[in-house]
Amino acid sequence: MVAAEQQVRDDAAAARPEFTAFLDGFRHRTVLVPLDDQGGIWSAELGGIRWILAFSDVKSLARFAKKGSDAEIGIRQPATSEEEGKQGWEYRKVQGWRLLDSVIPAAGRPCGVALDAGSAGGKVLPPVAGIVPDRATLDAYATGVANRRT
Repeated sequence: MVAAEQQVRDDAAAARPEFTAFLDGFRHRTVLVPLDDQGGIWSAELGGIRWILAFSDVKSLARFAKKGSDAEIGIRQPATSEEEGKQGWEYRKVQGWRLLDSVIPAAGRPCGVALDAGSAGGKVLPPVAGIVPDRATLDAYATGVANRRT
């Protein structure tokens, strides 16, 4: 058992620089965030966490839209628009840092980002320290100090 625990620790330590580079890249990139039928950010609930769905590009969003068109995800269905006879989801371009540092703390509940959901390369950015502001982490909500300004 000790050898297995050590392997998990070693794997986590090896993955840390790779994740840090991914997070830095995410913060500096523009992502596409689908809008719901009332113009708000479309999101999904899973495991007590609200997940903002964000996509790297239009192709990733379109793939997800095609796969998930019958899925019951989120509070409301995504908004659609008709353009040149094609149905597509309405979206907004948002900087990654803005999602993590502004939008998530304003949610008022545990909230993370699911990037390129439903794809093999999808990643999640959970509401934990080092990813979102301390006041918007799961721990902050669990201890009742969420979103307090210091």
